[in-house]
Amino acid sequence: MKIAIGTKNPTKVKAVNDAFASFIEAEFISTSVPSNVSAQPLTDLETLTGAINRAKNALEAERADLGVGLEGGLIKTDFGYFLCNWGAIYVKDQQPIIAGGARIVVPDEIGELVFTGRELGDVMDIYAKRKNVRHNEGAIGIFTNGIVDRTTMFKELSNLLIGQYLYKQNV
Repeated sequence: MKIAIGTKNPTKVKAVNDAFASFIEAEFISTSVPSNVSAQPLTDLETLTGAINRAKNALEAERADLGVGLEGGLIKTDFGYFLCNWGAIYVKDQQPIIAGGARIVVPDEIGELVFTGRELGDVMDIYAKRKNVRHNEGAIGIFTNGIVDRTTMFKELSNLLIGQYLYKQNV
């Protein structure tokens, strides 16, 4: 089986590999594909749509059996700004398998900057005084004091995806 992962981001690629390789034997290919949504998704719908698009675009770009897309976003609620993350598996001529992941509140100053048009990763680099937070611990790692990092968060999301995929294979 050939699985295309719709990103070159090392945290997301590792998450999919770690989750999926425990359950299926496959060749994993990471590929840079568009999400066809904003660079910084600001709603659940946009973030979910980005994950589905990445999965579909990866499948098509690599002529794979399965495409996987993971997308992170930020949403504004009555309770503050929250990280959100969505994932999708795409198989040709089938409805995508989707799952949502962890959510935590982020400081208002972060949310406000993102909602003025800046990407969360860029804002986090400045806030944390580090480089490439998005390719390492992520905002979730910063705001959970390192207890949950970006790879762990996306691995749990990937587990939800592969679990649903395997369930549907056995139905």
